[in-house]
Amino acid sequence: MSAENMDPTPSAHNNSAVQLSLMSLVMVAGLSGFCGGLAWAIITALLDMIGLIHLDKFNSFITNIITFPMIGLFFGSFFAFVGFPIFKPICRRMRGLKLSGLFIN
Repeated sequence: MSAENMDPTPSAHNNSAVQLSLMSLVMVAGLSGFCGGLAWAIITALLDMIGLIHLDKFNSFITNIITFPMIGLFFGSFFAFVGFPIFKPICRRMRGLKLSGLFIN
């Protein structure tokens, strides 16, 4: 096989099995919680502006946009940390989490 016919990019795979470490799981869950809190703050602010709901306790948009993502980040990370001892043996028994997508080695 000549050098001209070789593809310089690594081959792409569709499926992969991974097992997340403690820090990886905490970071993924924390990011999910942060994004969920941000989305919830935006949704409640929009519904309050439209007039579909009336917020008595959480009536400050700036406070919501800061606190909801931080609360989601904290609880996502906390529950990932607490649940890791359960997650690890289950993931090991299943031989990793099965992910699909475009993976390049």
